[in-house]
Amino acid sequence: MCKRLIFILLIMNLTFFFGKKLVAQNMNGGGAGYFMLGGNIIKLENLNSELEKNGYSKLEENFFSLGGGGYGIIGKVIIGGEGHGLIGKEVTSGSYKTLISAGYGFFNLGYIAYSNTNLNIYPLFGIGGGGISLRILEEGSLSFDEVLANPKRGVELSKGSLLLNLAIGGDYLLGLKENEEAKGGFILGVRLGYTIAPINGNWEMKGIEISGGPDLGVTGPYIRIQFGGGGFGFKR
Repeated sequence: MCKRLIFILLIMNLTFFFGKKLVAQNMNGGGAGYFMLGGNIIKLENLNSELEKNGYSKLEENFFSLGGGGYGIIGKVIIGGEGHGLIGKEVTSGSYKTLISAGYGFFNLGYIAYSNTNLNIYPLFGIGGGGISLRILEEGSLSFDEVLANPKRGVELSKGSLLLNLAIGGDYLLGLKENEEAKGGFILGVRLGYTIAPINGNWEMKGIEISGGPDLGVTGPYIRIQFGGGGFGFKR
């Protein structure tokens, strides 16, 4: 999570920097950096089938997503990146609790399909990677000595994937500073998209490869709102 946060902050800082440069040079461009939150659905049919077969409850496919990103605009071309953490709902199965989480990051390319002085609408295509983590923990209150005496109280399985991002977004600029060539201020937006995992890695447990696991990747639709700041340049 710490590495993901550093990545997000780096993308946002670079985006603000390049966005300001583009506007200052009177280019038809700009940039934005923003935080994003919303909902993501991950298809868990294969995993849930294995869990139920072994006596565990089904996991919900709805996830809360939290992340951030940014982009620069050169002409009408968008270049940017984003990163997200996905949090699922914990479920209980007898004396065990099960929790699944995921995360991913993308390098995105897009194109401004519609623009006026306040609004940009654009399709995006991204490529990146992500991973899923499944934790199964034994419930109960334990002392430190009990944990040391029997550390096998739970297990965490994980796997990685190559991911593709297909999305359409819209950003509205609430201008705070404006002249004849540029406008800057707060950015409010919405993003609708779908992630696809064309290549999935193997399940692992603390670096040890686990065979025979269900095929699973971060595949499914999402919707997010985004808020941050930036600026757009006007071509005269």
